[in-house]
This record gives sequence, structure tokens and C-alpha cells, in this order.
Amino acid sequence: MSDNKRSLGTFDGVFTPTILTILGVIMYLRMGWVVGNAGFGGAILIIVLAKIITISTGFSISSMATNSKVGAGGFYSLISRSLGLEVGSAVGIPLFLSQALGGALYIVGFTEAWLAIFPLHSAILVSVSVLSIAFIISIIGAQFAMRSQYLIMAIISLSLLSLFLGATPETIELTTIGSFPNASFWTVFAIFFPAVTGISAGAAMSGELKDPGKSLPLGILSAIGIGFVIYVAVAFWLDRLATTEQLLTNNVIMFQISRWHYLIVAGVLGATFSSALGSILGAPRTLMAMGQDKAIPFHKTMSKTYLGGEPIPALIFTFIIILVCLLLADLDTIAPLLTMFFLVTYTTINVAVAIENGLGIPSFRPRFKTPLWVSIIGAIWGIIVMFLIDPLFAGVAWILVLIFYIIQIKRRLLTPWGDIRIGIFNAIAEWGARKVSLFSKNPKTWKPNVMVPIEDPQNWPLLMNFLRDLVFPSGTIRLFSVRLLDEGVHVIVRGIAGQLFGKRFQEKEQKRIQQAEIEVNTIETQLENLLAPVQAEGLLATSTVIECNNFLEGMSIITQVMRGMHFPPNMIFLTLSFDNKKDDKVEEMITIAVREKLGIVIFSQHPRSALGHQQVVNIWLRMSSPNKDLTVLLALQLKNNWRCKLCFITVVSDESQKDNYKIILERLIDRTRMPSDTESLVLVGDFAQCLREAPVADLNIFGLSNELNANIMHDLADNANTSCLFIRDGGDESMVV
Repeated sequence: MSDNKRSLGTFDGVFTPTILTILGVIMYLRMGWVVGNAGFGGAILIIVLAKIITISTGFSISSMATNSKVGAGGFYSLISRSLGLEVGSAVGIPLFLSQALGGALYIVGFTEAWLAIFPLHSAILVSVSVLSIAFIISIIGAQFAMRSQYLIMAIISLSLLSLFLGATPETIELTTIGSFPNASFWTVFAIFFPAVTGISAGAAMSGELKDPGKSLPLGILSAIGIGFVIYVAVAFWLDRLATTEQLLTNNVIMFQISRWHYLIVAGVLGATFSSALGSILGAPRTLMAMGQDKAIPFHKTMSKTYLGGEPIPALIFTFIIILVCLLLADLDTIAPLLTMFFLVTYTTINVAVAIENGLGIPSFRPRFKTPLWVSIIGAIWGIIVMFLIDPLFAGVAWILVLIFYIIQIKRRLLTPWGDIRIGIFNAIAEWGARKVSLFSKNPKTWKPNVMVPIEDPQNWPLLMNFLRDLVFPSGTIRLFSVRLLDEGVHVIVRGIAGQLFGKRFQEKEQKRIQQAEIEVNTIETQLENLLAPVQAEGLLATSTVIECNNFLEGMSIITQVMRGMHFPPNMIFLTLSFDNKKDDKVEEMITIAVREKLGIVIFSQHPRSALGHQQVVNIWLRMSSPNKDLTVLLALQLKNNWRCKLCFITVVSDESQKDNYKIILERLIDRTRMPSDTESLVLVGDFAQCLREAPVADLNIFGLSNELNANIMHDLADNANTSCLFIRDGGDESMVV
């Protein structure tokens, strides 16, 4: 909503709807019943326990409102801007329902009071008439509706005066704790709790406030404080002026003990109507805000406004929801449902502020600072109260929120603002990193964390699928590339030339720099596109581009940097080109990886069959090979992701050794806990000849020779006539842990 539509201040926009909702139907029609069951002392305890939640929530709202700009939608806006759109909308849906149910609750209360005066009138006709009048006022506009409540506030003030000027008994007899003859303590609490939920009525008008950061804290907290004092005074007066029997059986006892009965009648009618009007104004704005964020079905319709900014489609939908509630439910049925939905919302608000406060992030610096323990108490107590009131429905309420959240996650909502979720995960990651640094490396926790140097990203889309199969589901992938810098002398020459040849040369130089920036951005985009599919599967995959004089220098630098990071890569993935002119570069990259104690994986792809049907993998092992550990671990990765068959092969020169080596291979398979369908094979003869005669496979895996010679790898790949993988251990792996 534009600033020129923000016309409400603290008193008319926040305090008035909040206090009028607090001093509503529960005070007039159920407070006597609460005192009759609980006694004065029990009623005070119920009021205090309820206020703990709303006071802590009020403080949390104040912190939120003074920390960032508040948009339309009240509580929904606060939660979604803090915990993210998915959480905000998951809570926003029950919040909308609680506001709509609140409207039904207050209209039912109005109807009860009306029927006490006119018992022959039709209850449903009265309820529908009140709903229709409130609907028409809401269409006229929020400003008119809010300021029309001044008259209602005056009437409520006079009605309270009438109550406190009622007949005074000769003796004062207060009931410390009642016997709860009609309901348990927590049932009474559930019936009473909607009396303190008026803070949502004030917050709901956040989109129409001139200064939400000032009005929300001042209006809500002052209404909570004044409401608390009034409820304690009313409980005290009711316990003095009426017997327990009267309080339990007469819902309109306040009419009979006040001095001017008609003022109580006017007060209850005004309060219930005002509360209903507040709900009918607030609920559509929550729905509209979710529609504007595309967080709900039919969001285009629900986000539309007419008549100077009124959310007419959302208002009509709210009207229908309330009408259905009026036809199907009564006051005592609606109240516990309302309680649960509001408690979910209040708990979430307190959790959000507790997280922001606890993370200690610089962006959280509200002008109104709430102590961390206040938000924590509010959140914990809110959850406890839910399960004390009704464990089954409390569980259902949270399950519904979780279901809504999962649905919103799957919808992949686009959040146009930042939230604190990344701060939460950063804090967890930092804590984990500190804990990890206290322990030494252990092969038992090894998983494939691979770094991949890429010169030309356009050659990698198909290779990324194979790379994914080597690390999925818990490994990590880090891609990097290098943009070459010109030699330093060229930079100096260009600087001198710029001074000598003036503006024209400088313009050319500027274009050259811009082109270089475009090149960097293009490479970065290509790397990001390569990673998008594996990131969508939940793998941790990142990319970076650095500037260097040559590719090998860049690889050396970034390898050293990554090895010094938390959760560093433990192996490097290289490709063997068909162009033998690039072998020298491959050998130099291998040398760098050996120096940094990284495992080495070199892939040679067959030019025609590529990875074939991914059904059979041959693992060639020398019993004395130092590269068995990483070889076996990566073979297992392929087994799990390809569902292929593994075949361990070794070559001996003498037939007499065959049986002995067969036993050794079988022991190796058993010790490494390989799948039961793993095969072993001992071939006799020359290695090159055996390679050509070996069973057909889609991939052959070899240990990398200590000679680090690319020609040897080319020869093996030619003889195998398949795609090949050459592996060298990094030293941190173990196939038997």
C-alpha cells in the first residue's frame, strides 16, 4: 500500500481495535462463568497465565516492528519477513482462519446478548444481519470503520462504570480458588484465552498505519496493560457481587448486578460488534498480503483491491467463511479452536524474535529491545499451554502447519526479501565447524568431497552426471575456473599508452575491461548452470572463478585456499583429453594434487560408448596397490547410484598363483563389506592381453601409477576400449572402517 493510503495513527489504528477486542464477548458473557468455576484467585491465575503469552508476544512484536519495515498483513508480514515466506504462509493460513473464527465468535456473542433482550428473535437472523452490517462497513473503508469505534469505546467505558457502581454487599467474601464444578482448569483457560487475543486486531491494520514501527509497540502494549487491569477488576467485582451459583448459570449476570442495565447491554453489543468488525477488517488483509506474495491459491484474485485500497475479493471470501461458522458452530465450540490457532501464531512470533536475538546478527538492532528470555518464555509457554488445553488438537494444529510448510516448500516460492533462515543455518554450521576443529580427521567419517578445475564449462554438462554419481547423496562438489590476466608488463604499457594517446585509447581500454567483466560473468553463469541440477537434488555444490596469469597457477592457489577451509575437499576430479598435447598440463595438475595430499580421480571417456548402460564396473587391483582404499570407496558410490554389478579383477603371471589370489580377493570383498553380488576374477598372463580379454564392462577402474604418466593412462584406456577411471589415494581414506 502506498504511503498516501496510510492514514491511521496509534490510537485509531492499533490501540482502539486492540482494546475493544480485548474487552469483548468473553468479558461480558463468560467472565462470570470463569470466576464461578475458578474463584477470584483462580481467575487471576488464568488471566496472568494468558497474559504471559500475550505480553511476551507484544514485546516480540515491538522488536520486529522497530527492526524493519512492516507491510500489510500484520502478524503474517512480521513472520514471513523474519522466518521466510514458507514459514510465514504456513502460519498465515491458520492465522487467517483464527481471525475469521474470531469474527464468528464475536458475532455469536452479540447474538447471545441480543437474545437476552429480545428472546423471540431468530438467532441466525440476528447473526447474519450483524455480519452483513459489518461487511458493508468494511467495504466503505478501514478509516471509517476504525473511527466509528470511538463511540463504541465510549459506550464500553460507561458500561464498566455502571458495573463498578453496582450494589455493594455488606461483607466482602472472595473465593480464593474455585472447585471447577463445570469444567477443568485448562478448559476454563481455553474458553477465556480469546479474551487476550485482541493484539492481532491491532496488528492486522499494519498496512494502513502511518508509522507501524511506532504505533504497533505503543498501541499493543498499552492495550495489553489496560486490559489486564480491567479484567482483574471485573473478576474481583463479579466475585463480590454474585454467588457461585449465579455466576455458573447466568451468562448475563453483569446485566443484573450493574447500576444501569441498559449500559451493560449497550456495552456488550458494542464490544462484540466492534470485535467482529475488527476481525472482518483484519482477516481479509492477511489473505490479501498472502495473495500479493503469491503464497496461496487464487493469489491474483485475493491480492486485488478496490474502492481506495479495500481487499474486496478477500473480504467476500472471509464473509463466506464466517457465515459457514455461524451456521455450524456455537460460542463454546469456536473458542478452543480459536485458542489453538492464535497460540500457533504467537509461539511462532516469539520463536522468530528469540532466533534473531540469539544469533547476534548485526541486522537485528530494533529500537525496542526485547530480552532473549522473554521471547523464549513466550514460545515455550505457548506450546505447553496448547498441549495442556487439548493435546490432540494441539498436535493436529502443528501438523497442519507442518503440512502447509511442506506444500509451500514444494511450490518453490520466490521470496523478494531476506530472512533469517540463512543466519540460522550459518550459526549451526559455525558451531559445527568449531566442534569439528576439536577432533582429528578419521577415515570413518570420510565422504567424497571433490573439487573440479574447469577450463571450458561448455564441455561439462554430460560429465556432471557422472560426477554427481561419484558423490551422491552426501558428498560435495566445488567447481572452479580461471580467467587469465594479461602479463604485468602489458598493464604498465597500457598505462603509459593511455597517458600518451589520451581519451581515445582510454575509451578502448574501458571497453576491453568491460568485455573482460562480461567474460567473467559468462563463466560464472555457466558454472552455476552446471551445478543447478545437482543442487536441486540437495547436494552441496558451489562454484567460483578467480583471475590469474595461467590456469595452473590459479589451480595451485585455489587448491591451497580450499585445503585451509572448514570441510575442505579431499579429492580432485580431472579429465584425460583426447588431445595428447594437453597431457603435460594434466601431469602438472596431478603434481599439484599430490603436493596438497588430495585424492586424485582422472576420467577418460570413451569417444563412442561413453558410460554405456552403467551395468558393470571392473575394478583392477594389484594386491600391493597403495590406491585400493579410494578405489573401493568410489566403486561403492557407483554401485549405490547405478545399481550396477562390481567385478574385482587381478592379474597374475603364473597359473599356480591363481587360487591363492582368488582367496585374497574374496577376503578383500568380505572385509570391505561389498554387496553380495560382487564378483572376483583372477586372470593369468600379460596385463595388456588380459585387459583386452577381460569381461565387457561399462567402466574400468585402475589405480594411478606412481609414475604419473599420461601416456600410460592413454594406453590402458585404448586397451580396455571403454571409459576408464584412474584413482590415487589421498591418504585419509579407509575401505575397511
